[in-house]
Amino acid sequence: MKWLLDGAGTAALLVDTGFGDDILEVTALERAAGRPVHPIVRLETVAEQVLGAGGPPARSLARFADAVEQRLAEALDGGAVAVKSVAAYRGGLRLADPGPAERRRAFTGLDRARQAARFDDPVLEPFLVRRAAELAAARQVPLQFHTGFGDEDVDLPLADPSLLRPLLRDPRTQDCPVVLLHCYPFVGQAAYLAGTYPQVWMDLSLALPLAEPLAAGLIREALGLCPTGKLLAASDGHSYPEMHWWGATVWRHALERALGDEADAAAVAGGVLAGNAARLYRLVGAP
Repeated sequence: MKWLLDGAGTAALLVDTGFGDDILEVTALERAAGRPVHPIVRLETVAEQVLGAGGPPARSLARFADAVEQRLAEALDGGAVAVKSVAAYRGGLRLADPGPAERRRAFTGLDRARQAARFDDPVLEPFLVRRAAELAAARQVPLQFHTGFGDEDVDLPLADPSLLRPLLRDPRTQDCPVVLLHCYPFVGQAAYLAGTYPQVWMDLSLALPLAEPLAAGLIREALGLCPTGKLLAASDGHSYPEMHWWGATVWRHALERALGDEADAAAVAGGVLAGNAARLYRLVGAP
């Protein structure tokens, strides 16, 4: 794996530790990769772990929410650089804000065994996302959202990032740094949000390695509205080491084509490929 990352010019990895059960632990991945690995904690995985552990947090909504928030905070204290949500694939980004009574009814009727395997409750998922956004706002750490295509069971219209607008305008969560991942086919919507709201960034990630012939055009579309300092590059490397190399390589070539001979092309590319993320995630040695 190391030589692939060397070839891709990758300095560090930011890794969603909730992707699956068969991924390497952070320390083992650092040894295999030969470079720093910064974890990202996935909200839904934490909720599943709390429900699966049973005990008082699985019997009380207040204790459940507090336990999830505590685990997120502990992960951040332990070195995680961001929180991540896959709400787009678990019911969508139209994050309703139900009242206390509705939340209590949902928790009382919760199928705990099923939700411990795949947390997607339509009432409690938005509730926990908002709790996570409040925590991220207080800590000033990014909250990532998968948007657009991704999991095979996504209801695509419900993965439109523009559905997050109420969260971005809510005084309780509007200070939360938000990163929109993938974005395709909603690149224009994501770019609009990044250009309108100071707390929003976008990262085309999976869109580029999967739709490589379109890559330069997608970058141009993003930069039509998204400030250059708020576009991030990610390989979306997963499952196979080659994915890290392919994603990083596509980004480099696509940026070269998209920026052409612009006078500031080198500076923009340096920010998109490294500097913007280093500053946002407050990585050691960030420029």
